[in-house]
Amino acid sequence: MLLLRWIFNFLKFIIREISSMIIKFAFLLVLIILAFNYFTKTKKSPITKKSYLKIDLAKEFNETLIQSPLNFNSKSINFYQLLNNISMAKEDSNVQGIILFLDDNSLSRSQIDELGEVLNEFKTSTKPVYSYGAMLDNNSLLISSYTNEIIMPPAASTAVNITGYNKDIPYFKGLTEKLGIDVNVIHVGDFKTYGENYTRSEMSEENRSDLKRILDKSYSFFLEDLSKNRSIEINNLNSTILSGELMGESSESLKKYNLISTLNYWENFKKEKNIENITNIEEYIPSFKPTISNNKIAVVYADGEINYTSSKNPTASTITPDKFISALEKAEKDDNVKGIVIRVNSPGGSALASDIICNAIKNVEKPIYVSIGNVAASGGYYISTAAKKIFADKNSITGSIGVVSLIPNVKELTNKIGINMNDISYGKYSDLYSLTAPMTPERQEKIYNSNLKVYKEFLNKVAYGRNLPLEEVEKIAQGKVWLGDEAIKIGLIDSIGGINATIKTLATDLNINDNYSVTEISYEEDLKTMFESTIFPIQTFFSFKSLTKSENLKNLIENEDIFFKPILYLSF
Repeated sequence: MLLLRWIFNFLKFIIREISSMIIKFAFLLVLIILAFNYFTKTKKSPITKKSYLKIDLAKEFNETLIQSPLNFNSKSINFYQLLNNISMAKEDSNVQGIILFLDDNSLSRSQIDELGEVLNEFKTSTKPVYSYGAMLDNNSLLISSYTNEIIMPPAASTAVNITGYNKDIPYFKGLTEKLGIDVNVIHVGDFKTYGENYTRSEMSEENRSDLKRILDKSYSFFLEDLSKNRSIEINNLNSTILSGELMGESSESLKKYNLISTLNYWENFKKEKNIENITNIEEYIPSFKPTISNNKIAVVYADGEINYTSSKNPTASTITPDKFISALEKAEKDDNVKGIVIRVNSPGGSALASDIICNAIKNVEKPIYVSIGNVAASGGYYISTAAKKIFADKNSITGSIGVVSLIPNVKELTNKIGINMNDISYGKYSDLYSLTAPMTPERQEKIYNSNLKVYKEFLNKVAYGRNLPLEEVEKIAQGKVWLGDEAIKIGLIDSIGGINATIKTLATDLNINDNYSVTEISYEEDLKTMFESTIFPIQTFFSFKSLTKSENLKNLIENEDIFFKPILYLSF
């Protein structure tokens, strides 16, 4: 017995020492990275003469760029900075042209529209814009159509896949039944179909009609823009695409239908055009000094899911009231900031967090305009309603005014795997969100009524913010999703346009026109947050060890942070 106890204590000691060593190693690694970043940062020089700017579309140009001490890639830029660099390059005599590399394009449809508009403006300087790729899909082909010349290698191994649309959505009812998991989805709004793939074997008619309408509309925009940019008759283009002649094909097929300009290898093309100096767009420093004005328009970002509290997960992109309001206050307290543009790119999330953020926006005295990026649905649209004006791209996804709760029941699963869940309750509905209590009609009605209150509050926010009759909002709500082109017709937004159009309109309305500069309010990651996010995987791994202590397990059960809270979504 003593031997077993000694072995057990020895193993505990080994585990404790290993975990301690890993934590210390992580801390040391943080210090090394900080020192490396500090001593290796080099001062960037202005671009040299006769240079081309390279835009690699495989890189993600996110809306938000977090300033982190651990950021190895100090040359990364966000989407607005990409657009701004192109605009500056237009006026830069040292910039000869722009080259887009199309393979593995990461841009969304709304980003393509905004980038295409800036490229068209750049081309008015008579400087060329080239695009090159070996693998083209709909989005890659569309953005390439905004360039002067599209080049692909003359090889049969190139990949061309241009089609109408295809969307596969898995439905898990058969799987959840086999596992013994019963997912209760309680929604307000017939078209608020989030979570239906856990309770159904096939798509509902509401979801199918909503989704098909969106996809049809988006495809028609794709056809119109591609037809216009490549000067191809739209009906002929549509017939070619839907016939399947551009699926599983090579570059020769695109050349045959005048959808690309040139069949050539990149190195050969580069020599023919005397392209020698190429600078990545992220490293671009203009050869002139941009004008700085005391009149500022601040850009604040609302990018990601909306959560009430922050996540320590370093890969998570989230909006929390604390983080967002802190950025908003920076803009509000700066006397030189005359107006604020909030760039919203969010599918929604916590109803409470959305309401708090919405209230904070409403309380700011300076004029606030919202620029919707790829999506501002549900909670993302909720926070937008507090703005004076809302702008969106024609392909932006918005609306989804509805509420849904997901409460899984795993009683059958626990029985199958030999776990006997014992319940101790005191008070009616105390186990309302239990993972093992049956969802009776009475319980379901209780949750529905709770959701209904949130839904009505959402409707009132939209009606007040958009100056619409409540009955009109009821008609366009119900969880329905709208493209920007549709949203403007029903009063959900004010104008079609990207972030540049939003900023320019705000400047005009403020009577500062060209006499202004734009300042971005970045989210700075402090050392504490940075360190916590760095050791997040280690903390997660070793958290199981701490549960062996009875007092920790007791606290976990008493706090009920994991098992007994509803999952309330406002997401698309």
